[in-house]
Amino acid sequence: MGGKRVAEEHESRLDHKQRFNIDVASGLIVGVSLSGLFNPWDRALFLSVKHNRPFLSFENFKSPYQGFAQALVQRTFLGGIYFMAQGELNSYLFPYLHDQLGLSQSASQFCVGMAAGSIGGAITNSISAVKYHTWGQENASFRSSSKEMWIQGGLNPFLKGTMATMTRDMVFGSTYEMLRSVTGVTKKSADKTSNLAKHQEFIYNAGAAGLATIASSPFNYVRNMQYATPPNQKPPSAHEVLTQVWKESKNSTPTLLSRLSFFQQKFRIGWGTARVAVGMAVGQKLFDKTREHLEHISSITVENNLKK
Repeated sequence: MGGKRVAEEHESRLDHKQRFNIDVASGLIVGVSLSGLFNPWDRALFLSVKHNRPFLSFENFKSPYQGFAQALVQRTFLGGIYFMAQGELNSYLFPYLHDQLGLSQSASQFCVGMAAGSIGGAITNSISAVKYHTWGQENASFRSSSKEMWIQGGLNPFLKGTMATMTRDMVFGSTYEMLRSVTGVTKKSADKTSNLAKHQEFIYNAGAAGLATIASSPFNYVRNMQYATPPNQKPPSAHEVLTQVWKESKNSTPTLLSRLSFFQQKFRIGWGTARVAVGMAVGQKLFDKTREHLEHISSITVENNLKK
């Protein structure tokens, strides 16, 4: 509780530029850390889908860091952008919604998550589209895939999936932040159950991320279907994709249980969901700690400069 007050005092001494720099630096640290830590998991997920074999198959974990260096910059940015947006919005949008407009804690965090998701989705979609195109080919680089996409379709291949990505990330962000608020993880006040054990906070964040991933999974499926469309063809709309999935579920699965199983497999709810849950919990912890530490250092620097 005392540490939280100190952190808030440190933050109040910083100007907009310093806060922004701290959020960007913290986000990049999270991005590069998650990229290195979870690359074996991500690669295994990709290989399990590509070769249609169980995730835990030994073959999926051979050469776990193959191709890691090549995509490090993109993966770092993709992994950190949400936390950068979250930090900035919690500094400026949350106080406006909660303190000036009088919205509840949960409603304010819901809006923060939705805004963070829309920002992240809009900024990163083109990178994700190229990355998906790269995965579909042998020995393809980010640069060669970008060039091929441009030759075949101009700007359109880089923009496809944008609305699906933004919708997915908005649903994810709003659900994640609201659930964290409901469990007390994001409370700003001094009466926060900061007696909330460290492992409890981690579990709550992981649970919130897992449920948010499930809620946003239909839009992730839409995005993947749009990415899978050749660069010179028009991708299907979200309505067309989801309507087709619904028809398939009715035609192939007569019972409710089998239909739920169908959706679980179609939207790949499983090891990928667990990856997001654990990754977000680790990333959130690292971001909060890094941000707090950098704010402390910056505030001391500001204080020393004022004394001169």
